[in-house]
Amino acid sequence: MNDNDHVDETPQERIAKVALYLESVKARMPAEEFETLHQAVHEMAHLIANGREGFLGTVDRENFTDTIQKEFLTVMAIVTTGRMDHQVVDMPGPDGSPGYAVVTPELANDPEELAKLREKFHDWATERETINTELDGIARASGIDTHH
Repeated sequence: MNDNDHVDETPQERIAKVALYLESVKARMPAEEFETLHQAVHEMAHLIANGREGFLGTVDRENFTDTIQKEFLTVMAIVTTGRMDHQVVDMPGPDGSPGYAVVTPELANDPEELAKLREKFHDWATERETINTELDGIARASGIDTHH
């Protein structure tokens, strides 16, 4: 199998990969955590199947631990790329808040490139925060409720 084998996969082949991966997760994850992960994957699959963007609404956020988030990101990578070799790396926000990125194994094993990616992310996040603050100020000055 070469790196481009995933390009011509059918949706059924990707689903089979996800199912295989989830079976491996189920074997090593406590049942209650797996149920939360399974619920999130099911909801995500429903959103994709209906061609909708959105947020996971019914997932119990309190129980959506770092471990579950990382496994969910891995499943998302399999669904979107067909590859099972991605790695989840820490990608904290500029303020140190926790966050993750899904990257290729090559990038995960290249500290210099990972540092560049983190720097780009921090630049983007800082710019985004500045824009959001400006938009919030404009909305408040216009009398628009910003806490909806």
